[in-house]
Amino acid sequence: MKFFRATLLAAVVLGFQAAAPCQTTEPKPEQGVVASLLTKAKDYLGTPYRYGGSTPNGFDCSGFVRFVFSSFGINLNRSSVAQATQGDSVSLDQIQPGDLLFFKTRGQKGPVSHVGIYLGGGEFIHAGAWGGPSQRAVKIGQLDSTYYAQRLVSARRLLLAPTETPQLLDQLIQPTPPSLDKEKQAQQ
Repeated sequence: MKFFRATLLAAVVLGFQAAAPCQTTEPKPEQGVVASLLTKAKDYLGTPYRYGGSTPNGFDCSGFVRFVFSSFGINLNRSSVAQATQGDSVSLDQIQPGDLLFFKTRGQKGPVSHVGIYLGGGEFIHAGAWGGPSQRAVKIGQLDSTYYAQRLVSARRLLLAPTETPQLLDQLIQPTPPSLDKEKQAQQ
């Protein structure tokens, strides 16, 4: 069982994934899972916005985020409101690439209504419904734009930063506690 968990975790950490028929960019194993996830998200730049869409034929914001994360075995809820409860809360001044960003686009008193994936450098990728027909697509947004800066309300982290990976491995691949070793020996 330990070997299986270690192998599975190593595959996730190294960014391996099952081949997807619509994937156009092959992530390199040394990129890590965050970089691979961001590469996967960018593969869909230009995909049309479609309300309720959750496939490469057309995405809405939460459908896009859910689709990208599911490619890495991470199951997210379907709506941005529900996704805003998953993972760990992150202070907006501590966001890292791969974090989910949540916006209130229908007024500050309403619920979260939009989600994107932070790319780093003040950019995020999302399926946006605003603008003319050619702008309603998966695209890269700027957090310092007036529109998004005024509407960004929270962030959540579902992935560990690359520097946290060895700690995660240590936690999952713990040697058998001495008390269990004694129990096993007594049973044999």
